[in-house]
Amino acid sequence: MNIVRRYMTRAANVAAFVTVASVPSAAQTKPTIAQFLSPAYPSELVSAKKTDRIAWIVYDRGLRNIYTAAAPDFRPVRLTKFLDDDGTVLTDLSISDDGSTVVFVRGSEPNREGWIANPNNLALGAERDIWTARTDGVGAWRLAEGGEPTMSPDGRTVVFVKEGQIYSVHTAHHGGPKPSDHDAELMIKAWGKNGGPRWSPTGDRLAFVSTRENHALI
Repeated sequence: MNIVRRYMTRAANVAAFVTVASVPSAAQTKPTIAQFLSPAYPSELVSAKKTDRIAWIVYDRGLRNIYTAAAPDFRPVRLTKFLDDDGTVLTDLSISDDGSTVVFVRGSEPNREGWIANPNNLALGAERDIWTARTDGVGAWRLAEGGEPTMSPDGRTVVFVKEGQIYSVHTAHHGGPKPSDHDAELMIKAWGKNGGPRWSPTGDRLAFVSTRENHALI
């Protein structure tokens, strides 16, 4: 009986210890809303054709920025400084063949009425702008208002769509006044809505889709 009594007492003490020890552990592992919202995630990963460099978009605690990394260590480097949680999306990321330049769009796609999302309630409305950045970290700057950008293989020129026509703009930034919409040139003007521009591998030809009332042409 004494042996049984000692065994039961020891078992009760062990159970009590496990119960007491498990309470703080359970309290500490209880997940929080911040834990669910804090992890960043990448999107739109692109890679250069002629060098070991990649670029991608990062959404981190409401902030959206462009990052790049190169061989051999592939250390992430942020290229943009959009440091406000303003709800402005980044899309359509591309990188030049030599990995020196990236191009992306800042601002949402227009809805069926042609309006751009305005999460900040700006009095003059929001824009959908094309931006570029150098992967050496010198900065990023706005090129022009528009969408569907596609960069030439050498990274020097971007063609894009605005109001159903195709424009071009140079990515160079010479340290003076930043490029504006006045630097963009009308490249193709044709009946219908034109879009989907694509460069040839050599950069000397351009294909696009021209959508008419009841048919489309390439």
